[in-house]
Amino acid sequence: MPRASARPTPPAEPAAGRPIDASPRRTRGGVPRLTQGRALALALLLLLAAATMPAVTWPARSVDTVVVFDITQSMNVEDTLVDGAPADRLAFARRAAGAALGALPCGSRVGWAVFAEYRTLLLLAPIEVCAHYGDLLATLEAIDGRMRWGNASEVTKGAFWALRMAKELGAPTNVVFVTDGHEAPPLRDAGLPLFDDLKPGEVHGWILGVGGEDARPIPKTDADGARRGFWRAEDVVHPPGDAVRREHLSALHEAHLQSLARQIGFDYARLAAPATLAAAMADTRYAARRPVPADVRWLPLAGALAVLVVAFRPLRKGRDRAQASRRGPLAVPDPSRRTPHQEATS
Repeated sequence: MPRASARPTPPAEPAAGRPIDASPRRTRGGVPRLTQGRALALALLLLLAAATMPAVTWPARSVDTVVVFDITQSMNVEDTLVDGAPADRLAFARRAAGAALGALPCGSRVGWAVFAEYRTLLLLAPIEVCAHYGDLLATLEAIDGRMRWGNASEVTKGAFWALRMAKELGAPTNVVFVTDGHEAPPLRDAGLPLFDDLKPGEVHGWILGVGGEDARPIPKTDADGARRGFWRAEDVVHPPGDAVRREHLSALHEAHLQSLARQIGFDYARLAAPATLAAAMADTRYAARRPVPADVRWLPLAGALAVLVVAFRPLRKGRDRAQASRRGPLAVPDPSRRTPHQEATS
Protein backbone atom coordinates (compact mmCIF):
# COMPACT_ATOMS: atom_id res chain seq x y z
CA MET A 1 0.00 0.00 0.00
CA PRO A 2 1.57 3.28 -1.04
CA ARG A 3 2.58 5.59 1.78
CA ALA A 4 0.53 8.69 2.01
CA SER A 5 2.35 11.81 1.16
CA ALA A 6 3.04 14.15 4.05
CA ARG A 7 0.58 16.97 4.37
CA PRO A 8 1.86 20.48 4.89
CA THR A 9 1.41 21.78 8.40
CA PRO A 10 -1.58 24.12 8.42
CA PRO A 11 -1.21 27.50 10.03
CA ALA A 12 -2.18 27.76 13.66
CA GLU A 13 -5.91 28.13 14.08
CA PRO A 14 -8.19 28.57 17.02
CA ALA A 15 -8.87 25.51 19.13
CA ALA A 16 -11.49 23.23 17.68
CA GLY A 17 -15.05 24.03 18.56
CA ARG A 18 -14.29 27.30 20.36
CA PRO A 19 -16.37 30.32 19.41
CA ILE A 20 -14.67 33.31 17.93
CA ASP A 21 -15.23 36.33 20.13
CA ALA A 22 -14.62 39.22 17.78
CA SER A 23 -15.94 41.85 20.14
CA PRO A 24 -13.63 43.78 22.52
CA ARG A 25 -13.54 42.59 26.10
CA ARG A 26 -16.31 44.34 27.99
CA THR A 27 -17.27 44.68 31.58
CA ARG A 28 -20.70 44.44 33.07
CA GLY A 29 -21.32 48.10 32.30
CA GLY A 30 -20.73 47.63 28.62
CA VAL A 31 -17.61 49.80 28.13
CA PRO A 32 -13.91 48.95 28.20
CA ARG A 33 -12.40 48.73 31.65
CA LEU A 34 -9.87 51.44 30.86
CA THR A 35 -12.62 53.94 30.10
CA GLN A 36 -14.34 53.16 33.39
CA GLY A 37 -11.10 53.62 35.26
CA ARG A 38 -10.57 57.01 33.71
CA ALA A 39 -14.17 57.90 34.49
CA LEU A 40 -13.67 57.01 38.15
CA ALA A 41 -10.52 59.12 38.31
CA LEU A 42 -12.25 62.08 36.67
CA ALA A 43 -15.26 61.79 38.97
CA LEU A 44 -12.93 61.72 41.99
CA LEU A 45 -11.18 64.88 40.80
CA LEU A 46 -14.52 66.62 40.37
CA LEU A 47 -15.61 65.60 43.88
CA LEU A 48 -12.34 66.93 45.32
CA ALA A 49 -12.86 70.17 43.43
CA ALA A 50 -16.34 70.52 44.91
CA ALA A 51 -15.01 69.89 48.44
CA THR A 52 -12.13 72.38 48.17
CA MET A 53 -13.76 75.03 46.00
CA PRO A 54 -13.27 78.52 47.50
CA ALA A 55 -16.14 80.91 48.08
CA VAL A 56 -17.43 82.55 44.93
CA THR A 57 -19.08 85.96 44.84
CA TRP A 58 -20.53 88.02 42.06
CA PRO A 59 -22.48 91.28 41.89
CA ALA A 60 -26.21 90.93 42.44
CA ARG A 61 -29.10 92.93 43.83
CA SER A 62 -29.72 92.21 47.51
CA VAL A 63 -31.71 93.74 50.35
CA ASP A 64 -30.72 94.78 53.87
CA THR A 65 -33.68 94.62 56.25
CA VAL A 66 -34.16 95.20 59.96
CA VAL A 67 -37.34 93.69 61.39
CA VAL A 68 -38.63 95.61 64.41
CA PHE A 69 -40.84 93.68 66.84
CA ASP A 70 -43.27 95.45 69.13
CA ILE A 71 -42.68 93.78 72.52
CA THR A 72 -45.14 95.85 74.56
CA GLN A 73 -47.79 94.06 76.61
CA SER A 74 -50.61 94.45 74.10
CA MET A 75 -48.64 92.03 71.88
CA ASN A 76 -49.43 89.34 74.49
CA VAL A 77 -53.08 89.26 73.41
CA GLU A 78 -53.89 85.81 72.01
CA ASP A 79 -55.91 86.52 68.90
CA THR A 80 -53.72 84.75 66.31
CA LEU A 81 -53.04 81.09 65.46
CA VAL A 82 -49.75 79.21 65.32
CA ASP A 83 -49.97 75.59 64.15
CA GLY A 84 -53.72 75.74 64.62
CA ALA A 85 -53.52 76.73 68.30
CA PRO A 86 -54.20 80.17 69.83
CA ALA A 87 -51.05 82.26 70.11
CA ASP A 88 -50.17 85.79 71.09
CA ARG A 89 -49.31 88.39 68.50
CA LEU A 90 -45.58 88.42 69.22
CA ALA A 91 -45.33 84.63 68.89
CA PHE A 92 -47.13 84.81 65.56
CA ALA A 93 -44.77 87.55 64.34
CA ARG A 94 -41.71 85.54 65.38
CA ARG A 95 -43.00 82.45 63.59
CA ALA A 96 -43.63 84.47 60.45
CA ALA A 97 -40.10 85.92 60.58
CA GLY A 98 -38.57 82.47 60.99
CA ALA A 99 -40.46 81.19 57.96
CA ALA A 100 -39.43 84.24 55.96
CA LEU A 101 -35.73 83.59 56.61
CA GLY A 102 -35.90 80.29 54.77
CA ALA A 103 -37.54 81.94 51.76
CA LEU A 104 -34.94 84.69 51.31
CA PRO A 105 -32.23 84.22 48.66
CA CYS A 106 -28.59 84.05 49.64
CA GLY A 107 -27.04 87.49 49.74
CA SER A 108 -29.97 88.99 51.64
CA ARG A 109 -29.06 90.48 55.01
CA VAL A 110 -31.42 90.60 57.97
CA GLY A 111 -31.24 92.11 61.44
CA TRP A 112 -33.55 92.27 64.47
CA ALA A 113 -34.72 95.18 66.62
CA VAL A 114 -37.35 95.66 69.33
CA PHE A 115 -39.69 98.47 70.28
CA ALA A 116 -40.97 99.32 73.76
CA GLU A 117 -41.96 102.50 75.59
CA TYR A 118 -40.99 105.07 72.93
CA ARG A 119 -37.65 103.72 71.60
CA THR A 120 -36.55 101.21 69.00
CA LEU A 121 -33.31 99.44 69.86
CA LEU A 122 -31.18 97.41 67.47
CA LEU A 123 -30.42 93.90 68.72
CA LEU A 124 -28.60 92.45 65.71
CA ALA A 125 -27.27 94.40 62.74
CA PRO A 126 -28.10 92.90 59.32
CA ILE A 127 -26.09 89.77 58.52
CA GLU A 128 -26.17 87.43 55.52
CA VAL A 129 -28.99 84.90 55.84
CA CYS A 130 -27.34 81.80 54.37
CA ALA A 131 -24.04 82.04 56.26
CA HIS A 132 -25.72 83.02 59.55
CA TYR A 133 -29.08 81.27 59.33
CA GLY A 134 -28.64 79.49 62.67
CA ASP A 135 -27.58 82.69 64.47
CA LEU A 136 -30.61 84.55 63.13
CA LEU A 137 -32.99 81.83 64.29
CA ALA A 138 -31.38 81.62 67.73
CA THR A 139 -31.61 85.35 68.36
CA LEU A 140 -35.14 85.46 66.98
CA GLU A 141 -36.34 82.85 69.46
CA ALA A 142 -34.91 84.90 72.34
CA ILE A 143 -37.05 87.96 71.55
CA ASP A 144 -39.93 88.22 74.01
CA GLY A 145 -41.61 90.57 76.47
CA ARG A 146 -38.92 90.12 79.11
CA MET A 147 -36.75 92.51 77.07
CA ARG A 148 -39.27 95.27 77.74
CA TRP A 149 -37.83 98.22 79.66
CA GLY A 150 -41.07 100.18 80.14
CA ASN A 151 -44.83 99.69 80.11
CA ALA A 152 -45.67 102.56 77.75
CA SER A 153 -46.33 101.91 74.08
CA GLU A 154 -45.78 105.05 72.01
CA VAL A 155 -45.81 103.36 68.62
CA THR A 156 -45.45 106.55 66.56
CA LYS A 157 -42.29 107.57 68.35
CA GLY A 158 -41.02 104.02 68.04
CA ALA A 159 -41.45 104.19 64.26
CA PHE A 160 -39.55 107.50 64.17
CA TRP A 161 -36.71 105.95 66.15
CA ALA A 162 -36.65 103.02 63.73
CA LEU A 163 -35.97 105.48 60.91
CA ARG A 164 -33.08 106.97 62.87
CA MET A 165 -31.69 103.51 63.52
CA ALA A 166 -31.78 102.64 59.79
CA LYS A 167 -29.99 105.89 58.90
CA GLU A 168 -27.25 105.22 61.44
CA LEU A 169 -26.55 101.79 59.92
CA GLY A 170 -25.14 103.57 56.88
CA ALA A 171 -25.92 101.23 53.97
CA PRO A 172 -29.42 101.45 52.48
CA THR A 173 -31.42 99.54 55.08
CA ASN A 174 -35.12 98.80 54.85
CA VAL A 175 -37.28 98.59 57.96
CA VAL A 176 -40.19 96.22 58.62
CA PHE A 177 -42.06 97.39 61.72
CA VAL A 178 -44.41 94.74 63.16
CA THR A 179 -46.94 96.09 65.66
CA ASP A 180 -50.60 96.13 66.63
CA GLY A 181 -50.59 99.95 66.69
CA HIS A 182 -51.80 100.17 70.29
CA GLU A 183 -50.70 103.57 71.67
CA ALA A 184 -50.45 103.79 75.44
CA PRO A 185 -50.96 106.52 76.51
CA PRO A 186 -53.30 107.26 73.61
CA LEU A 187 -52.39 109.94 71.06
CA ARG A 188 -54.29 113.16 70.63
CA ASP A 189 -56.20 113.60 67.39
CA ALA A 190 -53.45 115.67 65.76
CA GLY A 191 -50.83 112.97 66.17
CA LEU A 192 -47.11 113.69 66.37
CA PRO A 193 -44.91 115.58 63.89
CA LEU A 194 -41.96 113.76 62.36
CA PHE A 195 -38.62 114.37 64.04
CA ASP A 196 -36.71 117.33 62.58
CA ASP A 197 -33.79 115.20 61.40
CA LEU A 198 -36.01 112.87 59.38
CA LYS A 199 -37.72 113.20 56.02
CA PRO A 200 -40.59 111.07 54.71
CA GLY A 201 -39.35 108.40 52.31
CA GLU A 202 -35.62 108.72 52.99
CA VAL A 203 -35.81 105.29 54.65
CA HIS A 204 -37.89 102.65 52.90
CA GLY A 205 -39.90 99.99 54.58
CA TRP A 206 -43.18 98.50 55.70
CA ILE A 207 -45.49 98.69 58.68
CA LEU A 208 -47.17 95.34 59.23
CA GLY A 209 -50.23 95.29 61.45
CA VAL A 210 -50.81 92.18 63.54
CA GLY A 211 -53.83 91.27 65.65
CA GLY A 212 -57.57 90.81 65.41
CA GLU A 213 -60.34 93.35 64.94
CA ASP A 214 -62.12 92.52 68.21
CA ALA A 215 -60.76 94.28 71.30
CA ARG A 216 -59.59 91.85 73.98
CA PRO A 217 -58.16 92.20 77.50
CA ILE A 218 -54.43 92.81 77.69
CA PRO A 219 -52.53 90.30 79.87
CA LYS A 220 -50.41 91.90 82.57
CA THR A 221 -46.91 90.41 82.91
CA ASP A 222 -44.08 91.01 85.34
CA ALA A 223 -40.37 91.43 84.61
CA ASP A 224 -39.91 87.65 84.33
CA GLY A 225 -42.70 87.29 81.78
CA ALA A 226 -45.13 85.66 84.21
CA ARG A 227 -48.76 86.66 83.78
CA ARG A 228 -50.42 88.50 86.64
CA GLY A 229 -53.97 88.83 85.46
CA PHE A 230 -55.17 91.51 83.03
CA TRP A 231 -55.00 95.27 82.81
CA ARG A 232 -58.15 96.98 84.13
CA ALA A 233 -59.74 100.23 83.03
CA GLU A 234 -58.56 102.01 86.18
CA ASP A 235 -54.95 100.91 85.53
CA VAL A 236 -54.46 102.76 82.26
CA VAL A 237 -54.75 106.30 80.83
CA HIS A 238 -57.80 107.11 78.72
CA PRO A 239 -58.28 110.03 76.31
CA PRO A 240 -59.78 113.15 77.94
CA GLY A 241 -63.57 113.03 77.91
CA ASP A 242 -63.67 109.37 76.84
CA ALA A 243 -66.75 107.85 78.44
CA VAL A 244 -66.22 104.41 76.89
CA ARG A 245 -62.89 103.75 78.65
CA ARG A 246 -61.60 100.91 76.49
CA GLU A 247 -57.85 101.53 76.57
CA HIS A 248 -57.34 98.43 78.71
CA LEU A 249 -58.52 96.38 75.72
CA SER A 250 -56.52 95.91 72.54
CA ALA A 251 -57.26 95.26 68.87
CA LEU A 252 -55.42 95.96 65.64
CA HIS A 253 -55.39 99.74 65.11
CA GLU A 254 -55.21 99.47 61.35
CA ALA A 255 -56.39 102.98 60.44
CA HIS A 256 -53.77 104.51 62.73
CA LEU A 257 -51.00 102.37 61.25
CA GLN A 258 -52.03 103.23 57.70
CA SER A 259 -51.86 106.91 58.56
CA LEU A 260 -48.48 106.49 60.22
CA ALA A 261 -47.13 104.64 57.17
CA ARG A 262 -48.16 107.51 54.91
CA GLN A 263 -46.55 110.01 57.25
CA ILE A 264 -43.12 108.36 57.16
CA GLY A 265 -43.26 107.13 53.55
CA PHE A 266 -43.72 103.41 54.30
CA ASP A 267 -46.03 100.83 52.79
CA TYR A 268 -48.63 99.13 54.94
CA ALA A 269 -50.02 95.57 55.00
CA ARG A 270 -51.82 93.38 57.48
CA LEU A 271 -49.73 90.46 58.72
CA ALA A 272 -52.26 87.69 58.19
CA ALA A 273 -49.82 85.02 56.95
CA PRO A 274 -46.03 84.46 57.05
CA ALA A 275 -45.86 85.11 53.30
CA THR A 276 -46.71 88.76 53.93
CA LEU A 277 -43.62 89.26 56.08
CA ALA A 278 -41.45 87.32 53.62
CA ALA A 279 -42.58 89.59 50.77
CA ALA A 280 -41.85 92.72 52.81
CA MET A 281 -38.38 91.49 53.78
CA ALA A 282 -37.56 90.57 50.18
CA ASP A 283 -38.87 93.81 48.64
CA THR A 284 -36.39 94.38 45.81
CA ARG A 285 -37.66 97.83 44.85
CA TYR A 286 -34.99 99.30 47.09
CA ALA A 287 -32.32 96.64 46.66
CA ALA A 288 -28.66 97.59 46.35
CA ARG A 289 -26.14 95.97 44.01
CA ARG A 290 -23.26 94.39 45.91
CA PRO A 291 -21.10 91.22 45.83
CA VAL A 292 -23.12 88.31 47.20
CA PRO A 293 -21.95 84.74 47.92
CA ALA A 294 -22.96 82.06 45.44
CA ASP A 295 -22.75 78.31 46.01
CA VAL A 296 -21.54 76.78 42.73
CA ARG A 297 -20.35 73.47 44.16
CA TRP A 298 -23.25 71.80 42.40
CA LEU A 299 -21.43 72.27 39.07
CA PRO A 300 -18.54 69.81 39.71
CA LEU A 301 -20.92 67.51 41.60
CA ALA A 302 -23.24 67.38 38.61
CA GLY A 303 -20.25 66.78 36.35
CA ALA A 304 -19.07 63.84 38.46
CA LEU A 305 -22.53 62.31 38.41
CA ALA A 306 -22.79 62.71 34.62
CA VAL A 307 -19.40 61.05 34.08
CA LEU A 308 -20.38 58.05 36.20
CA VAL A 309 -23.77 57.69 34.54
CA VAL A 310 -22.24 57.69 31.06
CA ALA A 311 -19.38 55.36 31.97
CA PHE A 312 -21.47 52.76 33.77
CA ARG A 313 -24.63 52.84 31.71
CA PRO A 314 -26.07 49.37 30.88
CA LEU A 315 -25.77 47.79 27.43
CA ARG A 316 -28.35 48.94 24.94
CA LYS A 317 -30.82 46.16 24.19
CA GLY A 318 -31.12 46.84 20.47
CA ARG A 319 -31.80 44.81 17.37
CA ASP A 320 -28.17 43.89 16.69
CA ARG A 321 -27.69 42.41 20.13
CA ALA A 322 -30.89 40.41 19.84
CA GLN A 323 -29.86 39.00 16.46
CA ALA A 324 -26.42 38.09 17.73
CA SER A 325 -27.90 36.16 20.64
CA ARG A 326 -30.18 34.20 18.29
CA ARG A 327 -27.32 33.25 15.96
CA GLY A 328 -25.11 32.10 18.78
CA PRO A 329 -21.29 32.14 18.71
CA LEU A 330 -19.42 31.54 15.45
CA ALA A 331 -17.60 28.17 15.74
CA VAL A 332 -14.38 27.12 13.89
CA PRO A 333 -14.61 23.68 12.23
CA ASP A 334 -12.30 20.96 13.59
CA PRO A 335 -10.02 19.72 10.74
CA SER A 336 -9.42 16.37 12.50
CA ARG A 337 -13.06 15.48 12.22
CA ARG A 338 -14.07 14.23 8.75
CA THR A 339 -17.58 14.01 7.44
CA PRO A 340 -18.83 10.75 5.72
CA HIS A 341 -18.62 12.54 2.37
CA GLN A 342 -14.95 13.38 2.98
CA GLU A 343 -14.17 9.75 3.96
CA ALA A 344 -15.72 8.42 0.76
CA THR A 345 -13.82 10.74 -1.55
CA SER A 346 -10.38 10.35 0.05
